[in-house]
Amino acid sequence: MGWGTGMDATYDRVADGFFVFLNTYDMQVYTVGKGPSQMTVSITNDVIPSGSSVMIKGTITDIAAGTRQKEQAARFPQGVPAVSDASQTGWMEYVYMQKPRPTDTVGVPIVISVVDANGNYREIGTATSSDGFFSLNWKPDIEGQYTVYASFAGSESYWPSHAITAFAVDPAAPTATPAPTQVQSAADMYFIPATAALFVLVAIIGIVIIILVLKKRP
Repeated sequence: MGWGTGMDATYDRVADGFFVFLNTYDMQVYTVGKGPSQMTVSITNDVIPSGSSVMIKGTITDIAAGTRQKEQAARFPQGVPAVSDASQTGWMEYVYMQKPRPTDTVGVPIVISVVDANGNYREIGTATSSDGFFSLNWKPDIEGQYTVYASFAGSESYWPSHAITAFAVDPAAPTATPAPTQVQSAADMYFIPATAALFVLVAIIGIVIIILVLKKRP
């Protein structure tokens, strides 16, 4: 990262696992070493019906002292994303020396685990952060309350960190039972139409009789 002066005793020091050097790129003194990380984890819908899936999401950020400087705090108001060891050189140059943002930056692995309603601890998946954000969609297999742990094991660049949240799985809503359909009996199928036809016939005969009576009158 940057242009060091070499291991010149006048400018460079190593102490307590930290390397201090003069960066001749910007003439600033830098301290390089493993720094702290910070995680968050959340679930938007924390009470879901049985059979539904849940989206677990969160952030993993670099909270080294340098990230709290005015310039870095202004450029990264949501925090400086933590990145993989392989991406450190280009990423640190981008964060601290205003160099172009690298296009091949890789995040860090996050392990998602739960303690289910039966008290069983189990790992349910892993996610690799991207720009400091990670997510995992998971479908719970039993009802009850779950405690969720999102864990970063640490790397050569960051110390470990973890975060905790919870959600619950309620029983599925009962399915409404449809009202039974009344089946029409054979008697109804034939008797009702026959009765209606008989009334029509009687009405027709009555009309004919009335007409004949009227015709016979002088």
